[in-house]
Amino acid sequence: MNSWRTDREPAVCAAFASLTASVTEDLGPGRVVDTLSSECTRLLPIDSTEVFLPGLELERHPSAVAEGPARESFETGNDIAVRDLSAEASRWPGYAARMAGKGYAAVSALPLRTADETVGAIAFLSAETAVLSAEDRRLGRALADVATLCLLRQRELRHYRTLSEQLQTALESRVVIEQAKGMLAERAGVDVGTAFRRLRSLARGTNRKLAEVARGVVEGTLDARELRSRGR
Repeated sequence: MNSWRTDREPAVCAAFASLTASVTEDLGPGRVVDTLSSECTRLLPIDSTEVFLPGLELERHPSAVAEGPARESFETGNDIAVRDLSAEASRWPGYAARMAGKGYAAVSALPLRTADETVGAIAFLSAETAVLSAEDRRLGRALADVATLCLLRQRELRHYRTLSEQLQTALESRVVIEQAKGMLAERAGVDVGTAFRRLRSLARGTNRKLAEVARGVVEGTLDARELRSRGR
């Protein structure tokens, strides 16, 4: 069993700082999970952890995926405390056997959740048949809550980053299309409306994106003859 100091305040503050750094440094959800696991193992009287986080492949926690307290905690949203894991063979047959083979006798699990959403769960494994005290459970809950907020914040940042990239691409495409319309109108002696119809007709007729056809006009890689009979 890991040793820990009675006064854990400095170490707890450092753990919270490490978790929040994963967001400010954009280190990804895997780093949040790693930090949460290592800090819980360091600060709590446990021997190991397992994390269940749907949508993220966690090679370090493969047994949490199929069954077990972490998955059950995620699915139900409830805390779980099992003093003697061997007594739960009918509840999680494969999981209980695997954990017994690794020398674990007890497990506690907490969902990673906010008021509106549960994103995963963490299980605390112990070689002794004992569950976490109320104080240790509160600390585990606090660490899990911070990790949950970090995971949600990272997801939000990824969403806005993707949206920004999509908007930037759309803007660049629009600029290229406007340039192509002007160039084609001048070269063919037609108005910009006719030029646009020709671009659109060629794109549809050749199953290409309008921006791709427009870029060919701007860069001079598109055969002008392809456009002459379009949109008339």
